[in-house]
Amino acid sequence: MRIGLAPALLIVVSAAMFISSILFLIFQPNFDISQVWEATLLVSAGLMIIIHIMSAIDAKKRHFNLKMKDPKRIVSLVADILFLLVVFALSFTGVLYPGFVTTFDKVSAVFGYKLIFPILVLISSIIIIKDVINSVFNYSQRANEFFAFLLIRLSAIFTILLLGIIIFTILYRGIWAINWEFLTKPHFRLGQEGGIRTCIEGTFWLVIGAMLVSAPLGIGAAIYINEYSRQVQLNRWISIAVGCLNGVPSVVYGLFGLAFLVSTVGVSLLAGSIILGLMNLPTIILTSQEALKSVPNSLREGSVALGASNWQTIKKVVMPSALPGILTGLIIGVARAAGETAPIMWTAVTFSATPIQTIYGIVPDPFQPVNNLCYHLLNLIYFLGAWDVEKNAWGTALVLLALVLGINMLAIFARNHYRKKISW
Repeated sequence: MRIGLAPALLIVVSAAMFISSILFLIFQPNFDISQVWEATLLVSAGLMIIIHIMSAIDAKKRHFNLKMKDPKRIVSLVADILFLLVVFALSFTGVLYPGFVTTFDKVSAVFGYKLIFPILVLISSIIIIKDVINSVFNYSQRANEFFAFLLIRLSAIFTILLLGIIIFTILYRGIWAINWEFLTKPHFRLGQEGGIRTCIEGTFWLVIGAMLVSAPLGIGAAIYINEYSRQVQLNRWISIAVGCLNGVPSVVYGLFGLAFLVSTVGVSLLAGSIILGLMNLPTIILTSQEALKSVPNSLREGSVALGASNWQTIKKVVMPSALPGILTGLIIGVARAAGETAPIMWTAVTFSATPIQTIYGIVPDPFQPVNNLCYHLLNLIYFLGAWDVEKNAWGTALVLLALVLGINMLAIFARNHYRKKISW
């Protein structure tokens, strides 16, 4: 497919507008590039007019073929060019200037120049790309398909770019706080000195307790729904209930724990583990159920035909085949439990650096409160500006991010490892 000089130039200009507007929205730099954007908007409008005039000329008959039988194309083109010119005029006439701010009192919202103008430029670049694609593919169905897939790819690239920026920022800010003392000593002076040892210990035991609660209940419920229950209506109601639980905000679980558990067992490791376990229960049920559904019925029928009971079939045939999906759900539950704050704020955690009291030196006392990485980071954020805790806050965020990413990577490796052992 050959692309003319004007469309190629317009693609380069629109790509530059798209990338610069995205970067401007993310980093919010202090310098102003409005004049560059004004020039690109004006040049883009001119190139679009030239491209569509050239495409309207019949090269053989040397006359204009405006295709009035499809006026929607002309209206769309005129609207796109007018949009570019309006954005150019807003900046060129000074309506949008670097200090521009507009407020909406009813919603207490403030929108400034650094947000409005880059968004307009971003929309303009997408419009230009759409018109270039339509021109190249002569407004065919292929143009719509190409443009749709291009938007999907750009969405994926933007997501990866945004994730990379977040990880890089946390890594760059937090790596300077990481040392042996930071990882092995408790904090003191409100987190200004010391480390996060008690936070790591508390997070570990909370996750272990949550999985002891949620794993047996979740896997057992999935086995019952998929392997034993034959009542369609009951299964439907159970699925609806699990879906509703999966959509409940985490802070509601914390309120539930405060109302029904704290009054019984107090603010403790036990209360936090139960709440996190209940919160993970829907995820484990759904992932385990899908893993069990993926096992072919022919394996069950073959096992029963050989004389195995229903439980023997589940234990020896179905569960090993569904193990990768079940493990993935469990490890995702671990990552979610490690990264939650709201459910344990009122049920399990304290900002104290007191070491965890253990029974026989191994098992922690379930009736005492513990520290936690998420809650510790939340308190350090509260102290920003009043105390010198920014360095430790970034270090805590880095450790928490590494923990969650590490658990998710473990889930991927475990799933791939057990998938290689399954063949049917």
